Amino acid sequence: MNTAARERLYETGNEPMISNSGDRDFDLALAHTLARISDEFSVLPGFAYYDDYDGANAYATPTARLHNSDGTVLFGQRLLKRLLATRESPEVAVAAVCAHEFGHILQYKRRLDRRVGEGQATVKRIELQADFFAGFFAGVRKREREDFPAAVFAVTQFNAGDDMINDAQHHGTKEERGAAISRGFEAGYRQQLSLSDAIEASVAYVTRI
Repeated sequence: MNTAARERLYETGNEPMISNSGDRDFDLALAHTLARISDEFSVLPGFAYYDDYDGANAYATPTARLHNSDGTVLFGQRLLKRLLATRESPEVAVAAVCAHEFGHILQYKRRLDRRVGEGQATVKRIELQADFFAGFFAGVRKREREDFPAAVFAVTQFNAGDDMINDAQHHGTKEERGAAISRGFEAGYRQQLSLSDAIEASVAYVTRI
């Protein structure tokens, strides 16, 4: 996600990692959320912040920059600041982006990015599947806590949509991204699918798009 409303699947992969946000209480709360996402997705990526000086962004890479990890998620400091300035449940907006990026780690670990992205001119299917996984996590959390503001997930990814449909880095329109979150939410909340079943549902969903 950046100021052009696009998330890049990769940066260089070598940006210096920053271990904390500077807010100890926030970092502790986020660590609990990341542990929950890891458990639901059966992944264990490294997580750190980085200086997204060229545009607010977060990204995932299959490169394991921390020992014994499934890959790495780097969250831009500028993106963090922007999300924390939102009015409604800013910490949940941060969780939405993290769940999306951890969804990419799940793709890398199970080679789902190849399965849904092969032969495609853009990364849209890959990105919408990661949105589906984020929605799935929101659905699971909603089952656990009825007052969990799951709609923030949909709004956050809706706002990250783009209309650059002929660009290789097209991630999906606002409507497509919001719909993918909603479909994943249904899989996690009402259907109560297992992760394996949710993966197959996500493949079926994005390959129809």
